[in-house]
Amino acid sequence: MNNLEEQAKIVNATEQRAPQSDMAAASAAMDGVAAAALRSVLQRVQQAAGRAGHDSQQIRVVAVSKTKPVSVIRQVYDAGHRFFGENYVQEIVEKAPQVSYYLFFFFFNSAPSSCWNLSIKPNRCNNIGFHLQLPGDIEWHFIGNLQSNKAKPLLAGVPNLAMVESVDDEKIANHLDRVVGNLGRKRLKVLIQVNTSGEESKSGVEPSACVELAKHVNQNCQNLEFCGLMTIGMLDYSSTPENFKTLANCRSEVCKALGMPEEQCELSMGMSNDFEQAVSNSALSNIKLNSQWAFLMTLNCLCISNQGYENCGAMVYSGTQFVRR
Repeated sequence: MNNLEEQAKIVNATEQRAPQSDMAAASAAMDGVAAAALRSVLQRVQQAAGRAGHDSQQIRVVAVSKTKPVSVIRQVYDAGHRFFGENYVQEIVEKAPQVSYYLFFFFFNSAPSSCWNLSIKPNRCNNIGFHLQLPGDIEWHFIGNLQSNKAKPLLAGVPNLAMVESVDDEKIANHLDRVVGNLGRKRLKVLIQVNTSGEESKSGVEPSACVELAKHVNQNCQNLEFCGLMTIGMLDYSSTPENFKTLANCRSEVCKALGMPEEQCELSMGMSNDFEQAVSNSALSNIKLNSQWAFLMTLNCLCISNQGYENCGAMVYSGTQFVRR
């Protein structure tokens, strides 16, 4: 499920579910609004790609869900979405596990193992609780600044981590490479973050240095898979077209140096207010819409701000429910 058409089919299918009760009806209605919001974003992305002459099947939407509760993410998941991004290690580690549970045992005549496998009989144990987290088929993207001492907790705590998009120096690349090897994980996909705006407050390698860092990852980090470049544009959006063009130029230089086809080098760029510009300014395999909830990867779209849903078509999330704008 890597392209917009496939995602849209799943979203449309979710709207065919029939409610079974008042509670189910309310849940289905909310799911329906989430599906409508998601579908609106997918349609906008598809239209922007069409106007730019790009193949929309190469665009993947990643919803950046930092600060959002599991319940909200689950609504978007139930609408058919599978790609989510987070900025903070502690937060993604708390959200990512499929199931976390606690058990208080009151045994009468059995061994603890009868409870640990969750095949529990009422007369054996009580006060048993478990908290369901998000499903294991979510593909998580880490998009925040990553410190070396947080690499192991991230990689050990998120088994379905699909990509780290914020590698910005050799030190963190080497550390990730070492931790992946020590944990016995499969190769980790990474993007190099480039500071295309020149702002001191932004993380990322300078455009002039991205080729050397890409070479280092490609040649010296056998447990990492270099997949492309990421940038975060200026907050006022005034220079975003130039930011996008700079990243596209960086991709050309990196691909030439590595002997890598440009279509295999992803770009992750764009914010919730300018992702259509991002689509127009480059032949993308990846775009990032990043505004609290954001889009990352081939296109990271579907935004929720601290105040609620933003730029998701006609729907907003009020903090308690999805409502029509």
